[in-house]
This record gives sequence, structure tokens and C-alpha cells, in this order.
Amino acid sequence: MSTTENIQKQAEEFASLIALYREDIEVFAKQVFGFTLSPKQTELCEAFRTHRRISFKGGTGFGKTFVLATCFWWALICHDEVQVSILGPSEPNLQATSWKEILKFHDRMVSPFNQAFDIGAKRISHKRNPASCFGEYRLANKDSVSSIRGIHMRNNFVFVDEATGVDDEVFIEGLGGIFADPNPKLCIISNPSRASGYFWRTWCDPDLSPIWTHVHGTFWDSPNYDPETFEETAKSYGGPTSRDYRVMIEGEFPLTDVDGLIPREFIDAAVTNKDATPAADIPVVWGLDPASAGKDTSVLCIRHDNKVLDFKEWRGLDPNQLARKIHELYLQTPKHERPAVISVDSAGLGDGVEANLKRDFGLQTYHVIFKNRPTRNVEKYVSFKDQIYWETREWLASEEVSIPNNSRLIEELAAVQYDDGTGKIKVEEKKLTKKRIGRSPDHFDALALTFSVPPTRYSGKYSWNKPLEYDWLSYYS
Repeated sequence: MSTTENIQKQAEEFASLIALYREDIEVFAKQVFGFTLSPKQTELCEAFRTHRRISFKGGTGFGKTFVLATCFWWALICHDEVQVSILGPSEPNLQATSWKEILKFHDRMVSPFNQAFDIGAKRISHKRNPASCFGEYRLANKDSVSSIRGIHMRNNFVFVDEATGVDDEVFIEGLGGIFADPNPKLCIISNPSRASGYFWRTWCDPDLSPIWTHVHGTFWDSPNYDPETFEETAKSYGGPTSRDYRVMIEGEFPLTDVDGLIPREFIDAAVTNKDATPAADIPVVWGLDPASAGKDTSVLCIRHDNKVLDFKEWRGLDPNQLARKIHELYLQTPKHERPAVISVDSAGLGDGVEANLKRDFGLQTYHVIFKNRPTRNVEKYVSFKDQIYWETREWLASEEVSIPNNSRLIEELAAVQYDDGTGKIKVEEKKLTKKRIGRSPDHFDALALTFSVPPTRYSGKYSWNKPLEYDWLSYYS
């Protein structure tokens, strides 16, 4: 066999080997690194190999960094025109975990693969084509969205480690563009430590969750699991009833965010309650949270006693247009289901909306300014907003209420935090909630507005189902 034929044969054998690895990550890990993947690690690797969007939540000990490093090298070795990006909320953490594990894998890599790459501080590239076959890590936060948006390659593979701590803007505004590439993959990995945010939504949002492939790992999936270590670890996390046990052992989202105003169990109970029946003598109340045209969403909450019936949303409307939409909805609503009053956040442009509703359409409104003093239990709250937000909490705490399975409402209820260290309840500023979830809590605002009206103010007068009452003695006298 000539030298040329021998080289050609070796090239064909190498191409066949790469084709095998591309279809079987277990074989790849065994032959290239000498590693045997556990069943759960294989599940995550296969999810990455065969799907575009993968969301992994898991407890401690599973070996998620090990899997990330395996998939990183599989992507670089088995693909041409490939960029593999490792993103995370902390650069020191990326260096100490994901990138460190990737470098350790290179040390164990068999020849000739270990000689094919140049290893840099933040970048690994193929010597043959460094511009179109490389991997790197970078910081992911809302300030880096523009650079993340520029990640493009034919095979564009992105991992987001510690995804719970990454700003929502990174996923929504930064990484959405990779799916315009021919072969994109986005794999987000995290301990499920928050009951809100984009990572949580990939599992719990009924609209977003279906487009993601889910892999769930627990402490029991650890390749080095043993009962004695488990018992010690379980105790260190506070036992089965603790929040940390749920997150780090069971790999499940907490029932509520730490210091959340609304405990998660209250929200879940209200979403699943199908038996809530509004009292006939309690009127319907609408709560309207207007938004500037082109900015946040204007949201209307429709509540009848212990049941939120619906939410309506509008974007890009000025005060006149929004008032007209509300009036149209009012006219379309059957008389017995119309609101006794519409509570309007009347700060800023909301003042114009309320004026239009009253002046142009003759609707009964209730003027609300969040920063005003509380009107009930004044010693308990800092402001009127704190009052109606807390009353929303107390309403949900009764467990006799029902709310729609609305992902935005649920996330907002779970995300808002508060402080009572001064002896009075103080809900966090809206800008803090907005930073945490990537938008204003408009649905929470609209629901809270329905509690601004004194509970008995419109009862009776607007009770369409209330029977007629007569003074029978006067009638016969």
C-alpha cells in the first residue's frame, strides 16, 4: 500500500470514528477520556446530543460539571464550524468549576485529540481551523447582552451554568438569536434554588416549558452515592422538611423564594382550587394598572369576591385608547358581571386614564396612589401599596380563593419580596422586582388594586342577584 493510500485509509478510519462518536457520547467518553457515564449523566448527554433546548435541574453530587465538560469536548471534536460557549453569572466561578473541569478533561484526553487544540486562558481552539472551531467562556449578565447577541456559528452550542443566577435579559434578548443559526443548541444547567426567573419558567411556565427538553437529577443519581454519605448530607441540609433539602437533595424548586411576600404554597393552592364560589352579594371589582405606550403592559384584573375571573392585557395604548378599550370591555360584559367600581393606579398617565373613564364614559372609578398613606391598619404599613399588597397576601392565605394558571401572575406573586424590620411592612421597590424577573409586576399590581376599595363600600348597591326587600307592614298599612 502506498503512502498516499495509507494516509487516505487512516483519514477514512478517523472519519468513521468521529461519525461513531457523534452518534454515541457514551462511547466517546469511554474511548477519549476513559470515563464511564452514569445513567443520569448519559440521559443529559443524550438530551444535549439530540435536542436544541435542554434545561437541567438537579441537586448536589450529580456531576453536572462533569457532563458539561464531556459535552463541550464532544462538540469540539465531532463538529466543524462550531463554537461552544460556556456562560455564567460569575467569572471566578466559571474559572473554578466549568473551565477547570474542561482543562482536566484535556489532560486525560488520548492522542491524537490532545495534540489537536491550543489551550488558552479563556479560549480553546482547533489548531487546524482556530477561527471556526473553538470554545470559550464568558460572563453573562444584562450588561453583556449585546456581546452575547453576537454569538453565531453554523454549529452554535451554548451552555449556561448556574442558570438561576443569570439575568433574564441574557436569555430573552441575548440568546434568542442563536436559533437563527443552522444547528443551535442551548443547554441551561442549575440547582433549582429560586421559584421565579427564566430558568424556573423553562420548567413551570405552561407556555415556555413545552419547548424545552427536561432532565432532572437528584442526590440519589450521584455516581458515587452511598447511604452513609446521604444520611450525613441530608442532615447538613436540615432534613426532608427544609428548603435546602428540597433544592440540593431532591433537585426541586423551592415552594417559595426566600423572603417572598407570597409563600409559594399559597399560590399553588389558589391555582389548583376549582371549588371557589363567589358570594352572590359581593360585587365584581376591576383593578387597572396602566402603562406607558411602548413600555410595560397595561393590565386589568377582574375579581369577583374569592375568585379572579380573568386578566386582560394591552400594549402601546395612550390614555384615551386604553380608556376606550376598558369601556368597550365594560359594554361587552353582561350586566350582572359588570364591575361596581374600577380601581385605577392614578399616578402619572393613570390619572388621564381614570379621568377619561369617568368623564367620557361615566364609569365608577376609585382613585389610587400607591405612595399615599395606608387607609386601614395605618400602624402596620408604610404606604398604601404595602397595605393592598399585604391584603392580597392575606386573601391568598385563606386558601378559599382561586386564581388563573397565568404564568406571569404566578411568577410575579412568587418574586416580590418585603421587609418588616422597622416594625412596619414595606414591599420592595418595583425596580428591584423588575430587575429580578425582567419586567414590571403588572399582574400583581392589577390584582392588588382590586383590594384598594373598602370591602363593604359597594356591597348591596351593585348586587344584581340580591333579592328585593320590602317593608311588608308598611305595604299593608
